[in-house]
Amino acid sequence: MTRDPTEVFVTGATGFLGHYLLEELLANPFVRCRVLLRAPIFESSARLGELLADLGLDLTALIAEDRVSPVEGRLPDNISRADIDGVDLIVHAAGNTTFRSNGSGEPLRTNVEGTRAMLSLACLSNIPRFVYVSTAYVCGERVGHLPEKFFHESPPLRNDYERSKWEAETLVWNWACDSGIATICRPSILFGDSKTGRATAMKGLYVVAKATEILARAMDANSETNRHEIPLRILGRSDATCNVIPVDWAAQQIAEIALEPATESSVHHVTNPDAPTHAEVKSWLEAYFDIAGGQFSDETWPLADANHYEDLFYSLGNICLDYFRNGLTFVSRCAERIPPGQRLIDRASFMQCMKFAQASNWCRTPRATNDLRPPSGGFDPTWYFERFLPTAVPQSTVAKVEELTAVVQYTITGSIGGSWVSRFERGRLKETYAVPCALTPEFEYRLSYEDLVDVVACRKPLQEVFFHGSAEMFGNVERALQMVPIIGEFLKEFPVVGEGKPEATRKGVAC
Repeated sequence: MTRDPTEVFVTGATGFLGHYLLEELLANPFVRCRVLLRAPIFESSARLGELLADLGLDLTALIAEDRVSPVEGRLPDNISRADIDGVDLIVHAAGNTTFRSNGSGEPLRTNVEGTRAMLSLACLSNIPRFVYVSTAYVCGERVGHLPEKFFHESPPLRNDYERSKWEAETLVWNWACDSGIATICRPSILFGDSKTGRATAMKGLYVVAKATEILARAMDANSETNRHEIPLRILGRSDATCNVIPVDWAAQQIAEIALEPATESSVHHVTNPDAPTHAEVKSWLEAYFDIAGGQFSDETWPLADANHYEDLFYSLGNICLDYFRNGLTFVSRCAERIPPGQRLIDRASFMQCMKFAQASNWCRTPRATNDLRPPSGGFDPTWYFERFLPTAVPQSTVAKVEELTAVVQYTITGSIGGSWVSRFERGRLKETYAVPCALTPEFEYRLSYEDLVDVVACRKPLQEVFFHGSAEMFGNVERALQMVPIIGEFLKEFPVVGEGKPEATRKGVAC
């Protein structure tokens, strides 16, 4: 008997944790994922494609295989019930990590109202299970060995981020009392990939590392102070721990928890049972940046008599003080799966993460130009048929035309031209190849390069090009005519606009 696939709706897939989590969910061959992406979806799909490519996954192929279905929307608005009908499980990993509220309404808008919107949709569609990615620090200022349980009463919270996460957890837990099963996963501080050191966001411990680099650069330019005797008070206890975890390990644990059958609501700490102490982190940072001299202190920021070096360090590092607290450990079933003697973060893995951070300029290295945009120097049909269409068609109304099963050839004539064949199956664009290839087309559209540029830019209706005789159809002309209005609707959704160097848009929004 063939097993039915599990339909998972995923939010936050372009986040630091989210794309690793999507990778882990897709490692199960019986999982299909609907992925919430912001408008314009063409741009956010390209971003997700880049992230997954770094992990060895091909988003275009996953879409063609019906393993991934992008859904356009943004929390807490613009998501419809139709987008979520038929889903077995929601994995809500979208989140905003702003510590202090600002004029944008964050982090409450995303973390609380976004969660409320997802729960409302879950109720409307009778989705039985909701997995919420929270934070281990929803505990606030509690100390000791914290159990894996929901806090019914608000803990003593330190910042707006923690409050937003506790309020979201409360919404999820209350939903479960009436409507389904809630699984709350609480990862601690995310760090780089355990195998490569790769990271796509550098907050938490990375901010302290960046502050240390600033000190090291100050020493490079200052011959008056010994770089190994820097007068710096480090606020905290040397023997307290910094609960950092590799992002790939966190994603693996959350995916396993999400896909395990559940009969009751639960809380899971995704935390490090053998976290490095502050003294260890200090020694690793000093070794990497070749500085020393800092001493731990029980004072608090702001320091009344801060010196120049302390001002430099805490200009960045002070925003992390809420996370590096004393006397806090976690009960964790995930930690029980770690082999005895294995540390999630040790000196070697920490140094690897630092190397990646510096090589990427702390995640500020400009990414390669998005190759889903038209290349400079004029419109390129090869780009359009081989890159643009395979990414854009799955997001369009074409993908919803289930009666569309055909093999179509496009031939572009003129000095810049060529031929390509696409195979559609139930509205899905399965493959596109340049001619010659093994696919045999049922019909062919033939038009000039100039007409193609006008058509894709919506300067000239497709029907006009064909019906006025400047383009031709070959093969099964009746089938070709039936497809013309479908192509016309796609062109309206994803026009390519501009003179000479067109830029892809959706509904007039540049992407």
